[in-house]
Amino acid sequence: MLGKFLASLSIIILIILPANAHEKGAHEEGKKHVIDLKKEAAIGNMSNVTSLHGTIYMTGQPDEATVGSLKEKGFQVVLNIRGADEGKFDEKAMVTGDGLAYYNVPLLKDGQIQDSAVSKIHAIIKENKGKKILFHCASANRVAGWFGAHLARDMGYETEAAISLAKEAGMTKAGMEKILRDYLDNLSR
Repeated sequence: MLGKFLASLSIIILIILPANAHEKGAHEEGKKHVIDLKKEAAIGNMSNVTSLHGTIYMTGQPDEATVGSLKEKGFQVVLNIRGADEGKFDEKAMVTGDGLAYYNVPLLKDGQIQDSAVSKIHAIIKENKGKKILFHCASANRVAGWFGAHLARDMGYETEAAISLAKEAGMTKAGMEKILRDYLDNLSR
């Protein structure tokens, strides 16, 4: 008798609760977070391109020719999260010379995601809301890692949901996934 009651109660709960109500952060004061990720066509030499909300283009390192074409493609901001010593040409000079805003905020230090960088990158994106942003690292893995960190830390997503979305955004390397998992594990402590 108790078994039938519990089975019926479970069915009622499954019908009443939204399918994703178990995900922390999926609902906040009745508002659902909409994550609009879309695989995009290549931009110059960059073939792994994912857009977020149609304005933030997450990708790998553009070459000089691609940087030179960003303005004509409608980009207004370049956000580079590689280390300052990783570039092969003066990207900042090229970008600012074309009248675009340029930011360089290295995400990793000693192989770990820096919480201060997660915050600063988020602030830059918010400050430039509505502008077309090229958001890059070397291969899109760190950019996607930042995205997963942001989802978990700032939007309350559970670890596995944040990692899954980071993979959709371009995280393909097991090493970056481990770095992201380590960061997320430290968040929950």
